[in-house]
Amino acid sequence: MKRRAAYLIPVFTGILLYFFYIRAASSNVAYSDYIRLINSYLPDVANPAKFFVPDILTRVPVTYLGRIVNVKLFQYNTFFDMGLGVLSMGAGAAALALYGLRKREIPYAWYLLCLFVYFSLNKWEMTTNGTGWVCFLSISGFMLHYAVLDHAAATGCASGWDRALCAALPPVLTLFIAGPYCGSYSVILILAYGTLLAADYKREGRWNRIWLSGLAATLAALLLYLWSSSQAVYVHRGAVGGSIVETFVSRPWFFVSFLLKALASAVVGVAQLEALGQKGGFIGSEAFVWLLGAAVAGMYLYALCLNIRHSLYKKTVFPLLLILNGGLNHLLILSARWIFLNDSYGMSSRYELQYQMGILGILLTFALAARAKRRTESGVKASARFLRSLAAPALCSLAILAGNAWTTAQEIKTAPFRKAYLAVSRELALKYRTASDEDLEMYLHSSADAIRSAMRILEENELNIFKK
Repeated sequence: MKRRAAYLIPVFTGILLYFFYIRAASSNVAYSDYIRLINSYLPDVANPAKFFVPDILTRVPVTYLGRIVNVKLFQYNTFFDMGLGVLSMGAGAAALALYGLRKREIPYAWYLLCLFVYFSLNKWEMTTNGTGWVCFLSISGFMLHYAVLDHAAATGCASGWDRALCAALPPVLTLFIAGPYCGSYSVILILAYGTLLAADYKREGRWNRIWLSGLAATLAALLLYLWSSSQAVYVHRGAVGGSIVETFVSRPWFFVSFLLKALASAVVGVAQLEALGQKGGFIGSEAFVWLLGAAVAGMYLYALCLNIRHSLYKKTVFPLLLILNGGLNHLLILSARWIFLNDSYGMSSRYELQYQMGILGILLTFALAARAKRRTESGVKASARFLRSLAAPALCSLAILAGNAWTTAQEIKTAPFRKAYLAVSRELALKYRTASDEDLEMYLHSSADAIRSAMRILEENELNIFKK
């Protein structure tokens, strides 16, 4: 009981930190992505015609339920959505705690380091924009599934809960919760189930029904989502024409720069990197950001090498799955956002949650590799070699810790300014009829016509800032 409390108390502490942050940095005002949602779904949020559409799976069905509850019970309060996001993020931390409780090879101090990085405020944009709550729920669901899969592989699928969840989680997460986030998750699961299936067949000469059912469920859910996605019409404001191949041939460095900058932002927040840029010098140059991104790429490769060198994946697949998912997220975001031809686009705070999976996998790998190395070494010379072998992981871990600590500290200081900004957004939204187009677009982050349409709907139905 005491050990369980020791693992769960930091989780609740992180949740409380985020609740404190959203109260300090945000306000109950519908802006940005909310404008599109209001114009699309309000006021009749329970209208079946808006739910049963061919591309429903791309619209994330669980958000319909959240929207209905918010409108009917809370008059469309954005703090309700932000609260869902924080609790959903807490579920991911609980998955980490579950893994830590089961894997005693992970030192408690290292578990706390992982939680500190997990609750870093580098995700401030996704947190304060309440529409992103389902993104937190998706990532937490993926992490839970990977923890369950890890336990099932380690115990030979002895637990009935593991067997049931391995087959049930892919369709639930893919079809109802993850939406467009399901791509990397599905690819990782197909690789994981396929590898486990082949390994079991080679060892025992028969097909493992649990892995087969999980693989079938993953493929079926992914195919159904892809069909639904094919029915959707996507509009990308500011996108350029041409194909990715043509762009790569004419501007190959753009793609490298995009990836390196996104990788760098996984350690130091984009706002902090921009602040460095204003100071000038090498630290404030693009070259420094590229170098930092290359260092993070090196951490990915180093962690993969450690997994192979010490055969860590044979004992636990959880860190490896996180590393692969984080790396794949970088590639998928590049493939989806290159169309804006802005190599800093992938540094946005809203993507940090996806990148962080890889960082957590790297940290867990370092901890497991150090324990594995320690067990194989003996004697004075061996101890010296062991200490030298810790140098690179320790340096990488300190860089990750320092970057996230700095980002979190700066975001706490910035919170009042973000709230003040939203106070202006709120006043402009209340005066949407007379406010200028430029001010509306600057502070509410959408087109003036869409903003006025959304505010009119809220006013007529006494929702959000127009609540009586």
